[in-house]
Amino acid sequence: MMETKSPLIKSGWLRSLLFFFSFFIIIALFDIIGIAVVSVFSEYGFEEFISDPELIMQNKMMLLMMICQLMGTLFTVGIFQKFISKERFISIGLGFINYKNDFYQGLAVGTGLISIGFFTLIILNLISIDLTYFSIYDQIFYFFLFIVVSLNEEIAIRGYILHNLSQSFNKYIALIISSFVFMGMHLGNPNIGVLSLTNLFLAGIFLGVYRIHKNNLWFPIGAHLMWNYLQGPIFGFEVSGNKINSLFEQKLQGHKVLTGGNFGYEGSIILTVFLIISIYTMDKRFR
Repeated sequence: MMETKSPLIKSGWLRSLLFFFSFFIIIALFDIIGIAVVSVFSEYGFEEFISDPELIMQNKMMLLMMICQLMGTLFTVGIFQKFISKERFISIGLGFINYKNDFYQGLAVGTGLISIGFFTLIILNLISIDLTYFSIYDQIFYFFLFIVVSLNEEIAIRGYILHNLSQSFNKYIALIISSFVFMGMHLGNPNIGVLSLTNLFLAGIFLGVYRIHKNNLWFPIGAHLMWNYLQGPIFGFEVSGNKINSLFEQKLQGHKVLTGGNFGYEGSIILTVFLIISIYTMDKRFR
């Protein structure tokens, strides 16, 4: 029988707080490494990327940058799991029992939620769309990019932080705190506003509901992946305020409160309603 080791720091909330600050310091270091790697393969130099970080978003080497961030996340979580929490890495929700089924469910739910929003805006004549062009290279690039993004954010937020907060607080309180952290990570995004912040908070709740009931990250990873991928490269929304190449080009025809404006669908009050319904439905189903 495997011996259970006592954590170095007893309080889950304190482990989460220490992780939070350590995470951003280590990610900053890995960002510097990523920028150095990207600058080797890019027309821009290291100093240009440092002085104008938006160049990274416009550069196809961004995937390398995000991979470096993911390595930083895995490194930080691995160190904390082994030496601070003294648990197996997979205990944050990455177990392999029925993981394929959970992941596929997440893919389906993420696809359904963003698709319902997209077609609702079209039916209500709040947006019009035109087919732009199809680049298989762009689609493959963005698909892998959003795999990395979803792994990065889910392992850090719904993984380590929520897992440890749940050891100190009621699981719903832990979910709310982790969702505020998730929201806060996007404060620097372009065109951020009160409604978009509200939806990011609700998205954190939505992605975390399955996690607190099933102790499983594969569902939120799948849902997060398909949400971002379909939202941006396919449907043409900004992804949390960031404009990227897409299959469809949108023209906004309604008020920004309804369409989300330049932040994208994540700034729409229509999404607010759909997220609240989805959270209630999922919590009732998996409770």
